Amino acid sequence: MIRIAIVDDEIVFARQLRSVIEFLFEKEHMEIQSHVYKNAHDLVQAHHTSEFHLLFLDIDMPEMSGMELAAKIRETNSTATLIFVSSHSDFVFESFQFLPFRFIRKECLQEELPDAIQAYCENFRKNNEIIRFTLADKKMVSEKLSEIIYFFSIRHHICYITKSGTKELSAREYTMEKLESQLGKNGFLRIHKSYLLNYRYVYHIGTESVDLTIDTLSCLPISHRRISEIKKQYQFFMRGEDDI
Repeated sequence: MIRIAIVDDEIVFARQLRSVIEFLFEKEHMEIQSHVYKNAHDLVQAHHTSEFHLLFLDIDMPEMSGMELAAKIRETNSTATLIFVSSHSDFVFESFQFLPFRFIRKECLQEELPDAIQAYCENFRKNNEIIRFTLADKKMVSEKLSEIIYFFSIRHHICYITKSGTKELSAREYTMEKLESQLGKNGFLRIHKSYLLNYRYVYHIGTESVDLTIDTLSCLPISHRRISEIKKQYQFFMRGEDDI
């Protein structure tokens, strides 16, 4: 079940948007639960109670703008997908700091919304893929790919991190190169020879390191010579494109 929130102070438009969204998700055979909010404060309260997976945010709202709302959502380390819906296309570049999945112009809703939802559904299916690993102690485990934050290597030891802890893989069966080859199409970025990072947990790609969404103090080193390629791959996964 995908939990969706729509916030727009133009309540008639918001309800119309909700109907179109529900129709498009039905075409994708995806089960959703959608909610409409007329102001950002109500959405923030609801999101804190039970986090939404996908949020459609109007930018130009009284009291709290869509940009301010996005900042509050990201402050909670939320991995929710954000889609901005606005009549003001000049805000598109400013919105990039909040890592939106799409920026949809209200006047182009019919053309841009179906593509956005189709791409989101494809990403959602990938995110919920399950992979099995052999651990160092020979036990087999199953992990949801979207819940693996990153892999790292120390000498010949290869481990991976999830929110529940660290597990070591069998050294005989895995190398960083094999993991990169296997998981590169699933959104894992080789940011450094010792790190393979799930793009879903990237907060900011800098010149020296990559900041993670899971903890404002967490960062990983990045390979200087590969920064341009890493950023390109990251944008590809964020947008859910068909080709790099």
